[in-house]
Amino acid sequence: MRYQRSLMCGLDGRSVRSVFLLGTAIFLLTSASLSYGGTFEAASRGDVRKIRSDLRAAQFLSKATFGPTQEMIDSLSTRIRQVGYRRACGEWIDNQFALPSSSHEQVARDMVAQDNRTVTEASVGIANYRYQAWWHIALTREDQLRQKVAWALSQIFVISDSGTGFNNNTARNIGDGEQSLPDWLGMSDYYDLLVNHADGNYRDILGDVTFHECMGIYLSAYRNRKADLSKGRWPDENYAREIMQLFSIGLYKLRQDGRLKVNDQGELIPTYDNEGITELARLFTGFKSQHNTSTSFYAGRNFGAPMQMHYQEHDNNKAYSDVPGEPGYGTNVGSKTIFGTTLTALPDPLTNEAALAEVNEGLDVIAAHENVPPFICRLLIQRLVKSNPSRGYTRRVTRKFRDNGQGVRGDMKAVIKAILLDPEAVRGQRAMRKRDPLRIEVVTRGTEHSRLREPIQRVTALIRALRPSSNYAKTDSVSGVPFMALVGGLRDDLGQMPFRAPSVFNYYLPDYQPPGDLIGYRPSQRVPREAIFAPEYQVLTAVTSNRTINRFSSWTRNLNVRYNMRDGVQLKISFDLTPELELAKDNANLPEILRRFDLLLCHGSLSEETKSSIISAITSESTAESQNQERLEEALLAVLLSPDCAIEE
Repeated sequence: MRYQRSLMCGLDGRSVRSVFLLGTAIFLLTSASLSYGGTFEAASRGDVRKIRSDLRAAQFLSKATFGPTQEMIDSLSTRIRQVGYRRACGEWIDNQFALPSSSHEQVARDMVAQDNRTVTEASVGIANYRYQAWWHIALTREDQLRQKVAWALSQIFVISDSGTGFNNNTARNIGDGEQSLPDWLGMSDYYDLLVNHADGNYRDILGDVTFHECMGIYLSAYRNRKADLSKGRWPDENYAREIMQLFSIGLYKLRQDGRLKVNDQGELIPTYDNEGITELARLFTGFKSQHNTSTSFYAGRNFGAPMQMHYQEHDNNKAYSDVPGEPGYGTNVGSKTIFGTTLTALPDPLTNEAALAEVNEGLDVIAAHENVPPFICRLLIQRLVKSNPSRGYTRRVTRKFRDNGQGVRGDMKAVIKAILLDPEAVRGQRAMRKRDPLRIEVVTRGTEHSRLREPIQRVTALIRALRPSSNYAKTDSVSGVPFMALVGGLRDDLGQMPFRAPSVFNYYLPDYQPPGDLIGYRPSQRVPREAIFAPEYQVLTAVTSNRTINRFSSWTRNLNVRYNMRDGVQLKISFDLTPELELAKDNANLPEILRRFDLLLCHGSLSEETKSSIISAITSESTAESQNQERLEEALLAVLLSPDCAIEE
């Protein structure tokens, strides 16, 4: 089956049509409605319970991992039948966070070492190991939830390797015979920060992000100097702006259920203004690289350690010139005020300790802002569950952010649990028991309960679902499995690649709406802003749509993913579909094949209409037993490209 054309429009995939060529026949695969998902026949009431728990396990794991495997579904499904859905999934979350954290830096170093290279080797594209380590961890490691949360956090606290020197192989002498982390590993170190904080505290994330040198470089806080009026110099405002707009409070004041506040004139209320940015920019001054011996403000970069304070360049609240008689000399401008809170006065003379304490006091004020819980919680829900959380969903998660039940604010583990265990997280579909014949029918709820799957997660889910194995000779020293990596060049096909967001605003905006009207649909009052957003559609262009589908076509036709790695070595990730290939010898088994693909890739939302279209097209073209592989390839690709699979309920 070879792809010819794909037209995608509409926020929830209702008008998605994919045209395929099967031999000489063309058929149209249409999702006219997302009201009904799959039908699963049952032999007994016990079978009904198993089907229902399988579906709920698959649906939960699709949100909490980079894609469920059959083994994961079976294990969680069994536990759901034993103790109930909420308790089983709560235990699963606890067990996941108890696993050791997989380190992107360490995996990258292992890959380099096993290739008999050094982390500072030149002219071999050494930074590619960073991407390959990410893919290997996402595809194979056990700490899936921690990694999935880190992926969500990386799309909030965004840095990108484009044009910032993060791909250099350089390491520098930082005194006492010690070398800095090579520049290209700095982003892996930053990502590991997010991995380690996935079950930590929001305030700690905000602080470590602020002091990480990669963020300092990316948003200009690094070597940010205090004002000097005689030279026309003012502190850079980049980080001051983005820590508010993107990392903490957003642009406008929010209610705790996500609704936007308005003033008496019905106008939105900004959370800050230009004066607030200028004031906060004064706080983020004096940051330099950590060095063991040098006290210079211009000591060489060191991406592997938090930035240090150089108090001589930190805004000391009074001197905007160090030269007597020049403008600004000795001018007392007073302590810094952030969101109406005046920070503790700085001592004279200023010290590094006092300057650092002021920065941390300022971060405390930001983290305590009333906007932080609804702003951050909404972003996390979007990245993990759905594009348009209801007011009630947002309020419940926000409440847990404000207080985890033990008086702790910003407890990430409590927040993630609240997001994944909330009833609304799985309300996008219902598994209804029917009789005559005994069966489960999945009913999907559509637009407000769904989201378009990210391209990267469509890829990881596909590979993880199909019992993958790698032929690569080098193996993971922790798990013992061969490295299973994809390459950075896949970004051109997907419109998305870890570490390569096009800007600090991520791959897409949380409030992105595709152009055009949503015909025949009016948002309910349950959603906070009386509007529907579809962030992932911002990367769904004609180019990325075609390229992604062509990739899927190639992978399913060959039942493997293969790339040329370094030194002419080819890495091949093979799919093991032996049981399905046996079933595919007989067209009568096509419903069972589609049922399996539905559970793993669509989690029960593959409609009977879509299944009928696929079966009709396949059976009209191939009947011989020898065509079993071709039938299987066609069925797999058709499922992958269906709107039922692209839209996650």
